Amino acid sequence: MDANYRKELMSVLGENNKRKGHVALPQVFIRGRHVGGADVIRYMFEVGELAKVLEGLPRTKGGFVCESCGDVRFAPCGNCSGSRKVFDEDEGVLKRCLECNENGLIRCPNCCSS
Repeated sequence: MDANYRKELMSVLGENNKRKGHVALPQVFIRGRHVGGADVIRYMFEVGELAKVLEGLPRTKGGFVCESCGDVRFAPCGNCSGSRKVFDEDEGVLKRCLECNENGLIRCPNCCSS
């Protein structure tokens, strides 16, 4: 998992999860509020609560998949091609790419907001 996403998720989920150091994925957020994991969403669907919570939210067309990233929200860095290294012509050495994360990925520019 991207380190920045992990930090953001831990800060949103609170102190309880920080002490554990991990959290089960997926976690669902609706209107910026943490709802819970897959079990909670399944239960809400079964008892009819999920439709109420989702009421008024825009629907996406079924079957849409981002052509750039395949809906994983990350894509290989265009600056270093995912290698995390770029050649500094001034110094004549390889350096760490500053455009991507620790996995050589950037947030998908086509479907993922910053």
